[in-house]
Amino acid sequence: MPTIKILRSGQLTLPAKFRKVLDLKEGDFLDVELGKDKIILKPVTVIEKNKIREMAGKRFFKLVEENWRRNKNLDQKKVEAIVDEAVDEVRGEKMAKAKVK
Repeated sequence: MPTIKILRSGQLTLPAKFRKVLDLKEGDFLDVELGKDKIILKPVTVIEKNKIREMAGKRFFKLVEENWRRNKNLDQKKVEAIVDEAVDEVRGEKMAKAKVK
């Protein structure tokens, strides 16, 4: 097992073969755990909030488009009623989750 040295400010350099095997790049994140007489580093995936919003937005508009195509012959009032019902259902789920926390 390679030996590494702690540099100023507690910085460590992981050996290249470890980084390659775990596909770690500059800027990646690691979780750190303290075990009995050992330090455990585990790679983690971090998704930026703006990426999540972007993915959610794309999915939302795709679903809206699919629904319009599927229901294009429905009466507009009926569509609005279905949407209102779905929104109320989601709001109810959020309220229930908020009460649990």
